[in-house]
Amino acid sequence: MQPSLNPDDRVLVKRWSPGQLLRLDQIVVAWHPQRSELRLIKRLKRWDGNRLWLEGDNPSESTDSRQLGWLSPDRVIGVVV
Repeated sequence: MQPSLNPDDRVLVKRWSPGQLLRLDQIVVAWHPQRSELRLIKRLKRWDGNRLWLEGDNPSESTDSRQLGWLSPDRVIGVVV
């Protein structure tokens, strides 16, 4: 998430559950869709109500929806506050 966040930065995360509002460009923490032990910190770029499109701020170094595709909202852990 550089330049917004650096590797050793700590973030405060507010838990999120489906039905709560998400805003575009909000930074979210979500479970990786294929590696269940891994968390992703990405920016919400698109949301169609049933699926989320998450992207990192550094496209050349980020593993995000450009490689993983759309994510289910139930993968979201929370939003960075």
